[in-house]
Amino acid sequence: MSNCPKEEGEKSGLDLNTTQMKTESHGHTFRFQDKTGIYSVHCKKPMTVQKSLQTVSSFKAICERNQKGGNKEVVILRQQRGKAAVTPDFPCCLLNDDELLDIKFINSDGNHPMGRNLSDHSPENLVSFYVKTRGEENIRTLMKNNELKKIVNYVCVCAVKEETVKKALRHDGRFKGHIFKKGILAEESSNTFTSLSSFVDDLDGKWFEVTVSPHPIGSQESSQELSQESETVKNEKNEVPVTPQATNTNQDSTNAQKNRTETPLKEKEPRKYPETKEIPNTQEILKLLREQYGGLLKTLKEREKLKKDVEVKRFFRQEYDKSAQSFSEVKRVKELMVKSDSVCQIRSDGFAIGTGFLLFHRFVLTNAHVVGEYDCFTQKPQHRLTAAFGFEDLNSVGDVIPAEKVVAYFPGKDGMGNWLDFALLELSRDEVKLPGLLECYSASPSRGGVCIIGHPGGGVKQMDPCFIIAKDDLQQAAAEHYQKNESSEALHIITKQCLNEDPEKRKSQILYNSCFFHGSSGSPVFDDKCNVIGVHTGGYVHKGEGQKTKSVMEYALPMLPILVKIYIQCRQTGRSDVVQYMESQNNMKYVLQEANEQLQKNNQAI
Repeated sequence: MSNCPKEEGEKSGLDLNTTQMKTESHGHTFRFQDKTGIYSVHCKKPMTVQKSLQTVSSFKAICERNQKGGNKEVVILRQQRGKAAVTPDFPCCLLNDDELLDIKFINSDGNHPMGRNLSDHSPENLVSFYVKTRGEENIRTLMKNNELKKIVNYVCVCAVKEETVKKALRHDGRFKGHIFKKGILAEESSNTFTSLSSFVDDLDGKWFEVTVSPHPIGSQESSQELSQESETVKNEKNEVPVTPQATNTNQDSTNAQKNRTETPLKEKEPRKYPETKEIPNTQEILKLLREQYGGLLKTLKEREKLKKDVEVKRFFRQEYDKSAQSFSEVKRVKELMVKSDSVCQIRSDGFAIGTGFLLFHRFVLTNAHVVGEYDCFTQKPQHRLTAAFGFEDLNSVGDVIPAEKVVAYFPGKDGMGNWLDFALLELSRDEVKLPGLLECYSASPSRGGVCIIGHPGGGVKQMDPCFIIAKDDLQQAAAEHYQKNESSEALHIITKQCLNEDPEKRKSQILYNSCFFHGSSGSPVFDDKCNVIGVHTGGYVHKGEGQKTKSVMEYALPMLPILVKIYIQCRQTGRSDVVQYMESQNNMKYVLQEANEQLQKNNQAI
């Protein structure tokens, strides 16, 4: 088994040291275009995009032609989702090498960004994030220049680490003042809120929509910050800030002293916090998590190309909130632990070849490509297959049970246009005393968290929580991977396999980014309610640095068409035990309906 949003970040996937070295020693090249053609720009030293463009005579001529006889301002658009517009002071070192920019012109409203030379900062001290030019219903108008939102869906905001979101938006200069009074950023991929008083350090590459803050602005910011904001607004309007008169100084001091003496005593008392206690019955889970920590940390570093401990900490600061929303509740983890007992390693002649899980009674579901060839008359697999339950420790081989027959099997495209890859194995024992996962089957959602439990790399049982990539976000996910792994081969894989694949095949897939590669085919995929929604099946792989196998993304095949096909095949082959059990389950009504409709169509065709 073998990794396409939120196009996150223009530099989040780049080696920052390489970027800086390239800019300072060899220069940096990007391109721009308008209706007359495409032009190349070469920066020999760090500078802003506008200054870089002005070094090219073609750009000057384009500006003169478009700004002649009118008050026009230039808009510089990146070739990203929504064509995000950057400010003129955007550092060109944050552009991708050979990136293409669009040049547009709109009527000027007389407002201009406050301006600062961000190109003086090294790339690793800068972040860039994206804000939608239209807010949600109650804070719709955001841009000072109303024409900007007519030609672009997003603006790209550049900021210096350790400054607040508010300061970054102020310096950007394109946002109206009311965003600072009642606005808050909502991340599009996770709907996580970010206050304007938060630091920008963890926002790199993220995409946001502005919404109305659920809390009054006074509860978020100090009076000093509000005072500074008021002065900044005046400066933006070219007004001279009013200096308090000296005659009022003593009066203000007296009032402040009076307010301090009138502070209620109860506010000075230390706040009492509830006593923390150990959660009962969690020792076993804690032990399992601690045992898996080393392997998970190694996998994380390899997958995300992290080398230093500080990079690992930064990664978890960025991703923790998302994971916490899905699989951090103890109750949910306990439920997954119980269901994980039904996950087994599939072995061929004693060697690990994949993963499977107990569907019900003595029937195990896995991928057809894991099982390989079998005799369709005797239903015997070509090799001696076994299912090893409880293989969670290298010192244990697990409870190994032979697989006698292949009850149902289908690789490829069925008559309804669904792509399938499954095999239902019958074990030798009459009853396996473990929970069958058919009871927790559910249709697959289009978004949200998922958790895969399996045996990646032929090793012990592991779990990997991740997020579904919505079909609309494939371009973004592919671009993000390419930025992190720039190579012609990776680009070939992305364009040929991910983006241009048969729409019917893609429709059959549940897409996500996982660290589960070879050996994990056939693993059950759970949604954030611990329901089984699919079978982990494949991924789009390529060779990375050091010839290591890397993946653009992974996918599962949903359970619904698999269960429909199992029911149909067992009806046709006379496996009444399987048919009757499926008919007895309350969550099989839609499956049976689909199966019976297909059987009826087949009979009519005959």
